[in-house]
Amino acid sequence: MALSAEQRTALRQAAHWYSQLNSGEVQPSDHSAWQSWLNAAPANAWAWQQAERLQTRMSATPAPATSRVLSLAAHGRHATRRRVVKAGLVLLGGSALGLGSYREMQYSPLLADERSGVGEQRSLTLKNGSTLLLNSASAVDIDDTREQPHVRLRQGEIMVEVPEQQRCSVVTRHGSIAAGHSRFCVRLFDDASKLDVFGQQARVTLASGQAMEVHGGQSCQFDGKGFSAVQTLANAADAWSRGLLIVNDQRLDTFVTEVSRYRPGWLHCAPSVAGLRISGTYRLDDTEQILRALATSLPVQVQRRTRFWVTITAA
Repeated sequence: MALSAEQRTALRQAAHWYSQLNSGEVQPSDHSAWQSWLNAAPANAWAWQQAERLQTRMSATPAPATSRVLSLAAHGRHATRRRVVKAGLVLLGGSALGLGSYREMQYSPLLADERSGVGEQRSLTLKNGSTLLLNSASAVDIDDTREQPHVRLRQGEIMVEVPEQQRCSVVTRHGSIAAGHSRFCVRLFDDASKLDVFGQQARVTLASGQAMEVHGGQSCQFDGKGFSAVQTLANAADAWSRGLLIVNDQRLDTFVTEVSRYRPGWLHCAPSVAGLRISGTYRLDDTEQILRALATSLPVQVQRRTRFWVTITAA
């Protein structure tokens, strides 16, 4: 049975919580946050149930790899956070959940070399001077052992700046991007990848061999089968790299979906107010202020079931 995007996300989050709660360094606030996450959506409760079932199954039929995973999770205080999170993913990535396939494991963000948390942005500098900026909840692998750095985007969005006389490549599950001196952004969705080029150009190549050159000021999406039509970049498309969200007459449901990328939990817009329009400049490091601004500028109210479960409804 194929898993929905919501189920896959819930399983990844359950892997994180399983690792955290078995790390040996749990605070009372962690238990409270976990309980809020668990109650926030039916998919979360389902994912946690799968984790418990699989843990029981693995404990009952130990194997060398299983024992190592469970041991690592149980003795997390002596392991790095990344190793514990990887153990949690392996625990949840068994074939019984449908996440154990090679493809899922290959691209899972919990196995990444570098990650950013929800609401966090991280800047990395590669050996050839290229820089990566990871947007909220993003994950990459970096092979910096070659003359031309090779980056695999596992989740989220990155801004890449390549200096003069240098090159860098970025790979997603949908294709590969190669660029010399340039500035570009790559965002990964479930069914496609998006490339925005802000300076110079970048070349996208699919597994089929199809290729497209995307120039500065242009944007395109691609999947494993082909390319969308090239679009002109939206104004302020790179505002997130400055910690800002800038919108002009945008639908409220689209706006809320974008804001939800920068805060933990579930942020949803009710259908009754989805078509309201919004404009403005907002700081991404203060999503609570964004919610307060919505309630004062639009005929809406912010309903909170928990800190992590928020719905925008009609006032």
